[in-house]
Amino acid sequence: MKTIWPDYYSRFNCIGSSCKHTCCAGWEIDVDENSLRRFKTNPDVYKHVKDESIVLVENERCPFLCDNGLCQMILDYGEDYLCDICSEHPRFYVDCIDHYEGGIGLVCEEACRIVLDYEKDFMLEDNYPLPEEIQLIFNRSNVLSFQMDSLCNDVWSSVERAKFFLNMEILDETWPSYLHRIKEFDITKIQEDELINNNRRVFSNFLAYLLYRQRDAVNFAIEATRLLADLVIIGMEIHEAARMFSGEIEYSDENVDKAYDI
Repeated sequence: MKTIWPDYYSRFNCIGSSCKHTCCAGWEIDVDENSLRRFKTNPDVYKHVKDESIVLVENERCPFLCDNGLCQMILDYGEDYLCDICSEHPRFYVDCIDHYEGGIGLVCEEACRIVLDYEKDFMLEDNYPLPEEIQLIFNRSNVLSFQMDSLCNDVWSSVERAKFFLNMEILDETWPSYLHRIKEFDITKIQEDELINNNRRVFSNFLAYLLYRQRDAVNFAIEATRLLADLVIIGMEIHEAARMFSGEIEYSDENVDKAYDI
């Protein structure tokens, strides 16, 4: 089936050794069937595979991750030799019955920079129609916080929001400390609104990304956008806050299920 991409997708390229948060460490690396058959013919590669996964080494690093941040498998055999999970990351796909809609996940710092800093309104290739919610947030007839309230006018307080996300599965041991700081600050909605409206571009891009990727989870997208504002208010850099949020929430099936419960 055809895959439709956001029009910023063509800007994405892996920055390799320049990446501060390599995707080649800290993640399970499952090997697809086609790649597994290929790896079995190569003893130097297959010795690192067990139970259809690449066996991680010290500090949960991929054994093919070089000290300079490059991939030894690519250096030796080329990019086409990678298993699907490595060649596709950070791309994601939404099954829309007669086509797929693809995107790039914010857990990747380069994808995060491209998505949040994109200077144009969110669009799909070939002017493919957008959900009404995404169209609304790029309607500048009113401030962004007002547009958000029209989608979800019963938002939580910052403390309630932090408590909700603290009850999710924790993947990064540093993540709870930021949520606890939000509870201590007891940030007001007025503070959130001011930050969101003064930085409309980046917050509307973040919200559009969530509305696109997490379909039918509008309340979650709104609460997550306000959580991003809370994280910035307590001192986090906005791109790093968005990257950490994505890795913590969107890459846990359990957390995504809880998000849809909002």
